[in-house]
Amino acid sequence: MVPSPYLSTRVLAEIERKQLQANYRPSVWKAIALAASFAAVTVLGITLGNSYKGDYYPKLGMNINDSQIENLEYYNLEDYD
Repeated sequence: MVPSPYLSTRVLAEIERKQLQANYRPSVWKAIALAASFAAVTVLGITLGNSYKGDYYPKLGMNINDSQIENLEYYNLEDYD
């Protein structure tokens, strides 16, 4: 069995390709665009959150009579056996 004459070339090309991938740095513009998009989304979220006005009635209170909702008299009877 004779080894391929191009084996060493393929091995060296693979090593060089891996070294190029390890040294890859994203461009400065991509990093700036990513940071700007994060900032824009954050500002937009805060703006939308502050602009929301829910139904808020400070003088409205809830008065609920629980004795009308649940008949607890059955549990409070003195002569219950």
